[in-house]
Amino acid sequence: MNERPFAGPERTIRAAVDADAAVLGRMRAAQQIELDGPVSPAEAEAYASACVAFFARELAAPEPWVFGWIAESAGVPVGAAVLTIAPGMPRLGAAGCGPDGRIRNVYVTEHARRRGIARELTRAAIDASERLGVARLVLGASAAGRNVYAKLGFVEKSDEMVYRRPVVAAGDVARTGDAADRAFDILDR
Repeated sequence: MNERPFAGPERTIRAAVDADAAVLGRMRAAQQIELDGPVSPAEAEAYASACVAFFARELAAPEPWVFGWIAESAGVPVGAAVLTIAPGMPRLGAAGCGPDGRIRNVYVTEHARRRGIARELTRAAIDASERLGVARLVLGASAAGRNVYAKLGFVEKSDEMVYRRPVVAAGDVARTGDAADRAFDILDR
C-alpha cells in the first residue's frame, strides 16, 4: 500500500509519480536553502528549476534509480522524501551484496512539522528499500532529524567525509558558469 495516514483521513504519504517532479524539486530546493543559508531570489529560482528538471527526468526514467514520496494534508503537499539506489559492492561479513540506498531530502514544511510526518516519510523509504533488496541504507541527518532517524534504527557512522566540488562562479571562463550549471553543481550536495 502506498498511502498511509499520519494524523487523519485527509493526510497521506504516497509514492511520487512523474507529475510530482515540481513538488519534489521545490521541496528539495526549500530544504537546501533552509539548511545552507540565504541565496538571492534568482539563485533560489535557478536551483529550484534545476531540481524540478532533475526529478522530471529521473522519475520518468525507464529504469529508475530515484524514488520519492509526498506527504499531503487535504491534498496539499506538506513534505517529501527521496530514495536513491546505486549498485552495491561486496562487504566483509555480508553474504552476497545488494544495491546501496540513500534516503535524501526528508523535508516537511514549517507549519506541518512535529507531527510525525518526517518519520512516516522515512518509514516509506525504508519499506521501499527493503522491497528493492537494498543491502545498505544511509542518510544524512540534520540536528533536528537525528532523534527521528535513531528511533527508526539508524546509527551514527563517523568514518565518512564529503568532498564538495567548488561551485563555479558566474562568468568563469573555464565553464559556462550560468545559473543552471551552478544549480546542478549544488544539486550534488
